[in-house]
Amino acid sequence: MTLNFTVHYTERLVPLTRLQISAQIKPTSDEGALKSTHAMLQGLPSEATVQQSINFLRTFPVLEDKPGLQSDKGEPVFYNAVVRKTIFNMYALAVDLYLEESSAAQLDAEWWADIEQSTWSVASYLLQSLPSRLRRVLQLIQTRKMSVRLSAFRPSTIARFYWDAAPIRLNPFMVALFPYLRDQPSVVASFTPVISGKSTRADSLCQLRRKKLEKVRDERAEVLGKLLELRSLLSNGLEADFNVSTTRSSIDNQALTEFLFKFAVVTSGDASQKGVLPLIEQLLSAFKNHGIMHDAYLNAHDLRRPSRLALLWPRLFLLPPLTLYCAKHIYASRATLADLMLDVVNTVQNFFKGWLFDPIKDVLITIRAGGEDGVIVRREAVAADFDSLERMTLALAREKLGYSSTQLEALSQQIRQGDLTAVLKIYEEDIKNPVKSAISGTLLRSMFIQVQKAKVDLDQALAGIDKLLKSQELTFAFVGVAPALAVIYVAGGFLRGLLSIRPGRYGGKLRKTSVWLAMRRIERLLLFQPKLLHHHHDIENVHSDTIPALTTGLLVLSLAHLREYALTSLPARSRLREGFLEDIEFLEDPGLRRSEKLRIIDRMWKSWGKELGWYDLAGGGSNR
Repeated sequence: MTLNFTVHYTERLVPLTRLQISAQIKPTSDEGALKSTHAMLQGLPSEATVQQSINFLRTFPVLEDKPGLQSDKGEPVFYNAVVRKTIFNMYALAVDLYLEESSAAQLDAEWWADIEQSTWSVASYLLQSLPSRLRRVLQLIQTRKMSVRLSAFRPSTIARFYWDAAPIRLNPFMVALFPYLRDQPSVVASFTPVISGKSTRADSLCQLRRKKLEKVRDERAEVLGKLLELRSLLSNGLEADFNVSTTRSSIDNQALTEFLFKFAVVTSGDASQKGVLPLIEQLLSAFKNHGIMHDAYLNAHDLRRPSRLALLWPRLFLLPPLTLYCAKHIYASRATLADLMLDVVNTVQNFFKGWLFDPIKDVLITIRAGGEDGVIVRREAVAADFDSLERMTLALAREKLGYSSTQLEALSQQIRQGDLTAVLKIYEEDIKNPVKSAISGTLLRSMFIQVQKAKVDLDQALAGIDKLLKSQELTFAFVGVAPALAVIYVAGGFLRGLLSIRPGRYGGKLRKTSVWLAMRRIERLLLFQPKLLHHHHDIENVHSDTIPALTTGLLVLSLAHLREYALTSLPARSRLREGFLEDIEFLEDPGLRRSEKLRIIDRMWKSWGKELGWYDLAGGGSNR
């Protein structure tokens, strides 16, 4: 994360550090060494390459107290190029160093903040860190040859330390167990539960670590912000030296000298050395000492998060016996487990066959059949009943009423339309003399015809229902297979989440949540600037439209996180990624005022909030 930001921030200064040689310059015996040194400095900045260039410049025959370089032999050109590149590498190293330290402190502080959220997490950490604490106690006993009372290690004593609200007394053993207490008063440590009696002393200890790390982060971030403010001065110095006459050297470059002086004040607080080369040597020495002191402070106060091995040792310790116990239990229950597995296999087979494959087969058959067959009645049965009604009616009309062929054809058309008026007239005449009509048979025939008409009507009603069912048959088929498909979808998504190593879209929900939180931190920093660490700064800047160094440094931490997310999670060569990186670049510009950066933040919320799901993470829609 830091390397990408450093390269991006300093890449525009690289052309000003290159070597330019005119055709009139004559080679010298030292030019080969200078060229090799300059070629070495073309790579990534490192303390080793800077130290080598300093050693070479120290042995260079032209010293600061002996001006007047041999311009016709090109000595000033090579000398200036190496000096420019060395200063540039020192600046890049400083930016990378303070960004790396502040980022690490912030990540560790967030880790401790997560630990203090849960009593179970605190208890797990105490168990994980137990070996390192006991090792420090044993080292203390061996070094000082002190006597140890076993009562100090009883569970009740340890529990009283963590959960008792009363103040405790510190002693060498307590400091060895808890190194972060060494800054507390030597007699009594008066940190007690902090939130309505629910937080324990263990939570307070995690909070103490977190606050110290946040202080380290703010100190490094403030220096980082000051370094970023010096970028324009460095650019002016490099450009002036790049365009300097070949008869002058970098030691006469006032802009570079001023930059080195302020650079030394910012990083080491001391600029007593005079001259370019002594200041560079002082800065390199300060960098080395700073790294050693930074690591020593974190180690002495036990502020770093534990190593992965320290976090995993309880699991590694308990895993072999638990594995052995589970293996014995499984072997003893192998018959029951075999039956259980057989039941599981049969259940899965029946599920796929009865609830998935067969319903899908029915859906395909339904689509292929096209809805021709009836569900309740068949069309042939309905047509047969209707033809029978027609024959019965025509026969009665021919015998009783003496209809001609023309009249019978007309009656046939009426029957197809459901009109049986002729039969009903005969029935009306027959019921006037029911006994006589029953004996002659006409009444019974007309009644049977009406019964057949009712049967035909019933068949037609069932045919309508059947047609409605046929129109929805495909829907019913899909309804039958839908539960099985839903079960397969849920189970497949769960297994894919367990087995898949690919994140979700745009890095997944976890990464998008971290970016959303970074955006909120950036906006909060711009709206409510944090209090400066040192009182000698201009307090009026806090209330003005300018951005103080501490705010700039803290902004850089969040912006570096956004840049790393864009480079790793957004699709390459896409407008989304290019636009997102362009907005980050504007926010990184130290020349923009606070109000201008707030407008950029507002534009980012509007442009990328919906696409990256920030509004969903916030639990609501956009009001912007």
